[in-house]
Amino acid sequence: MVKKIIAGSLLGLSFLGVGLPVYATAPDHGPQLATPTYTGADTYTAAVILSQMERTAAWQWKHIEEKGWTYAQTDWTNGAMYAGMMALSEVTANPYFIERLTQIGRDNSWNTGPLRFFADDYCIGQLYAQLYSLYKDPVMTDRFRKLADSIVAAPHTEGLEWKNSIHLREWAWCDALFMGPPALAYLSTATGDPRYLETATKLWWKTTDFLFDKTENLYYRDGRFIGQQEKNGAKVFWSRGNGWVMGGLARMMDNMPANTAEKARFQELFKKMAYRVAALQTKDGTWHASLLDPDSYPSKETSGTGFYVYAFMWGVNNGLLPEKDFMPVIQKGWDALTGCVQPDGKLGFVQIPAAEPGKATAEDTEVYGVGAFLLAGAEMVKYDLRKNAANAIKIHNGSGIHRASDMVEIPYKKLTAAFPGTTGKTFKITDAVSGKEIPYQLLYEGNKAPGNVLLQVNVAPGATLYAQVASGIPAALKPAAYGRFVPERKDDYAWENDRMAYRMYGAALEKFPKEMALGIDVWAKRTTDMVIDNWYKLDNYHHDNGQGLDYYSVGLTLGAGDNAPAGKDTIYFPKNFRTWKTLDNGPLRTTFALTYDTWQAGGIPVSVTKTISLDAGSQLNKMQLQYSFKGNTLPVVTGIVKRKEPGTVLLDEQQGVMGYWEPVHGADGTLGLGCVFTQGVPGMKTDAVHLLSPGTADSQHPYVYYSGAAWSKGGRITTAAAWFAYLETFAQKIKQPLTVTFNR
Repeated sequence: MVKKIIAGSLLGLSFLGVGLPVYATAPDHGPQLATPTYTGADTYTAAVILSQMERTAAWQWKHIEEKGWTYAQTDWTNGAMYAGMMALSEVTANPYFIERLTQIGRDNSWNTGPLRFFADDYCIGQLYAQLYSLYKDPVMTDRFRKLADSIVAAPHTEGLEWKNSIHLREWAWCDALFMGPPALAYLSTATGDPRYLETATKLWWKTTDFLFDKTENLYYRDGRFIGQQEKNGAKVFWSRGNGWVMGGLARMMDNMPANTAEKARFQELFKKMAYRVAALQTKDGTWHASLLDPDSYPSKETSGTGFYVYAFMWGVNNGLLPEKDFMPVIQKGWDALTGCVQPDGKLGFVQIPAAEPGKATAEDTEVYGVGAFLLAGAEMVKYDLRKNAANAIKIHNGSGIHRASDMVEIPYKKLTAAFPGTTGKTFKITDAVSGKEIPYQLLYEGNKAPGNVLLQVNVAPGATLYAQVASGIPAALKPAAYGRFVPERKDDYAWENDRMAYRMYGAALEKFPKEMALGIDVWAKRTTDMVIDNWYKLDNYHHDNGQGLDYYSVGLTLGAGDNAPAGKDTIYFPKNFRTWKTLDNGPLRTTFALTYDTWQAGGIPVSVTKTISLDAGSQLNKMQLQYSFKGNTLPVVTGIVKRKEPGTVLLDEQQGVMGYWEPVHGADGTLGLGCVFTQGVPGMKTDAVHLLSPGTADSQHPYVYYSGAAWSKGGRITTAAAWFAYLETFAQKIKQPLTVTFNR
């Protein structure tokens, strides 16, 4: 059995699959946003653009919540909105938007629309594929992939004349080039299967051969419009229709391998269209509904405009379009778009669903217009960061987990070499978008000079944080991680963070047989303050004084996740630690090393040094145990002591997660204990005393895992389901760490 849930029904175990952990749900009514204030000089900064995007996106979600969905959630209209919301999620620190998108997938059971081969009905496949790239859960793409397989297998030999409902089988209208090809292309990126991109490419050119006017470098909406004329005698080219195409081009190329003949062909088409469309921008900054007869449709139109600004900015960001030619067009278009956003965030002047040019008013809004607006804004944010945060640390979250108060380490020498303006050990690190200071700690690891810099960051799923470094004195940090040797209490070593506290027992305790204990002890906390010194001083920490208490019983066991050599049905415990060394001590991480004298483990002399570190905001300690013994390998076991009364157990061998939710301890509440390993652990089990996870140590490398606890009365994690979700999510974080690069 790979995963076992024991002694507890836990009806809500959906947290073990796709979706948000039960302890991190999105707010009911969306993000709370302040009204942006800025001057003309600030108009194109990432901070201002992002605030405009978030306000418009928040209005859209609120409108849906209050008025309901105008179209089916799997409809093309919403598919285009999701594309923009996904783009927003890549540049915002607020996880609400991507959490909302994952909920959309769950609500629809990851289905596309009802008409299988109708591109409008599988536009939503773009969202599913992009989410899969983050969450790595096959359920997100299984159904769409089966549909895509049937699209690949179809002959696609019919002509594209607008008859016999051809649009239900082929991409016979230019809008389809945003709906269908990118959906297949993103699926190729997500799954690594090139067939979907190859089919999308083949069918793109089939549609282009039929609908692209090589004289005007524009697309007809569909075959019915070839030969038609506007009032002024010009050909009929619909603004949003060509906007769909340019948006589709950008999204296709985002998923195409570099330096290929096919990508070069797409690039050539993109540039032809870009120069033609840019020349058609009107004085008001938008592109009116009819590209060649704007006077017949004199009102602004924001959906086509949004897609053009998106495509042009994407072209500049990707080196296809020159800034000198296109930035004036882009900025004029963005000014026009933001000028159509009402104070509450509603985007107006969006032409209603149609197949040809039509009117638009200030009150007309549609979800796909918002999607185009957000796509454009996201590219503008990227442009500003690329230009004005050129010397920045890029911290990317490639997972579907909100990395709230997570830690990332950067080599100290690499950082100071990249930012020579820093002076000695005094510098500030700030978020390039918000300007907020990012807390950090220099890590010495027991040495005289710092080896790494530890940053505490918040990065939403799929997003990238740009951190800038400058000389200056950083703001003082409240200690959130601390530890020390406690000789006044029988040689304890105690440590804590803003979540929980722990201790290990020293040699002096061995003189008191009735008090003797071996494994890791846990102190339950409900305060973020550091309590160790005060609790030891008052010496009444077995009583809840309002901050928490110590009621955990260790005895002659491994306690809350300690590790020792093991034989058949035997654990070879060492005596308590003999020496200690504090390596780092806050404010964000405390690290120490405990050394144990040699003991016999099944006839093998063994010694060990346990290096333990605890970060602010974490429920788990990092355990690094360096065993020393003769031979190649040593069987070891990690354990959590059980109670006599039934508790709830999670043994997830595949993910390497062992969790225990103790029985209620009267008025003191419940403790959750857990261990997370860096890989799967076959053979997890329970015996009469422990939950056990077997492993193999060697004398050349440390045995690494994570262990820790949560308290139901601490207010953060209050149920077994929430605790097990935390442990499973922690395991995912290990497998998908934040990545750090230097933006230079």
